[in-house]
Amino acid sequence: MKMKKFAAMMLAGVLATTTMGMGVSASDDDYDFYFFNIKGEDADAMQAAVDAYKEETGVTIKLFTLGSGTDSSEALRADLQSDHMPAIFGVQDAQKLVEYQEGGYAMPLSDATNEEFKALADAIPENFYLTRDGETNYGVPLNIEGYGYIVDTRVIGAMFGEDNTDAFIEAYKTASYAEFEAMINAMQQYITDGTADDITLSGSTFSFAEKNDITSKLKGVIAVAGSEKWTYGDHLVNVAVDGVFSDSVAAAEATTEQLEAGKPVWEAYAKLLDLLTSHAQTERGPELINQTTNGYDQAVASFANGETVFIKQGNWCYTNITNANADIADYMTFLPIKLDVTDEDLTSGITAEQMNTSIPVFVPQYYCINAKCSDEEKEAAEKFLVWLNTSETGLKYVIEECAFIPYNADPDVTSAGYSLGDSILSYVKEGKTITNAYAGMPASYATYTLGAHLLENYVNTAEWPETAYSDIADFIVSSWSEAAGL
Repeated sequence: MKMKKFAAMMLAGVLATTTMGMGVSASDDDYDFYFFNIKGEDADAMQAAVDAYKEETGVTIKLFTLGSGTDSSEALRADLQSDHMPAIFGVQDAQKLVEYQEGGYAMPLSDATNEEFKALADAIPENFYLTRDGETNYGVPLNIEGYGYIVDTRVIGAMFGEDNTDAFIEAYKTASYAEFEAMINAMQQYITDGTADDITLSGSTFSFAEKNDITSKLKGVIAVAGSEKWTYGDHLVNVAVDGVFSDSVAAAEATTEQLEAGKPVWEAYAKLLDLLTSHAQTERGPELINQTTNGYDQAVASFANGETVFIKQGNWCYTNITNANADIADYMTFLPIKLDVTDEDLTSGITAEQMNTSIPVFVPQYYCINAKCSDEEKEAAEKFLVWLNTSETGLKYVIEECAFIPYNADPDVTSAGYSLGDSILSYVKEGKTITNAYAGMPASYATYTLGAHLLENYVNTAEWPETAYSDIADFIVSSWSEAAGL
């Protein structure tokens, strides 16, 4: 299967503001239920699925999606309080669920009436629940996603010899943090000077080849979206949070004592951040955080065009990468993010070996059913979600058009149809996955408190003070405690 390209609906900020609460227009009165989709990247693909469902069943669904990258919270809030409430709406995580649960909108899936839907809900793995108490599930997963360091295997082949590509990938997966750090430094020296000493990963030695057409294009080891606050919080900090809390529910119930106990992990996170930002495509400092030159799009293009060895991203970035350079499509794979920790540092129950050989695999968003809609609308919504997640036609749109990995995919028989999706499935098959515990951090904390602090006080300078790692760890403890009201 080939992943089909699709253009996401793009709405300017002013237009997004004027459309809030207007998910259904005056000419859209004739529909069976309203679906508020918060996944902007799949707007066209989901519309195609809705159209196919109507052709197959006669049920008309009004679909509304804001543009990719647009915060849909205000628009959804307005529509939930209007006279044309959505029967299905998207929720990102347990923190976002709070508002909709307390407002009486999010229906526990156990309240469903459709027998096929109840069977679907009962089969959702507990670790994929949208829940606040660890027991009551309010959402059907859109899909599963994963992230780590994405690498173009052709660059590895050009750097160490094509015959050594597979061996390098496998050796990296089980390498220690010390070996990882030495590798990053050696790659930077190779990029700068054209030569570097051999590197060792998991007992295997790899020698750098002479500079060639591919490696001569390299400007840095890792592409960093330097101006984006989420670069430093969100998914990067999640690996550390996973070492302190077993899942997002545990993180949401964090105590100051637990945060204090996590200091060795927070310091390891700061150390990794220092390493990555000092080996980016642009020298760390004011230029790296310049939105014009080092935003999301520029970082993606830098990696896609062979200017860096790695980029820290997820499979959701696949389309953007291939739009920048279609030739890279079949040559990307994920490698784990590593932290300099020991088993004694970790308090979540995970081992250092599990952390450093795994990638986070998680549910990024959920479909919720509106408890305040009519019984007829809820029944129709339940039937649609069954069709989308179990029928041959529905799954075709999920996998091929949306480029999703179904949450209920069997990794032994399922292909995502594209390189990064299949890479995630390989980690799932091997049991090499960790969770998305950072979703339990206080709302907006990861980006707008932690990410902003790191950008404004550290990434904007070339040199960090000797106390930087411990200072960052202390900030995480104090600011998280404050944000959570501890």
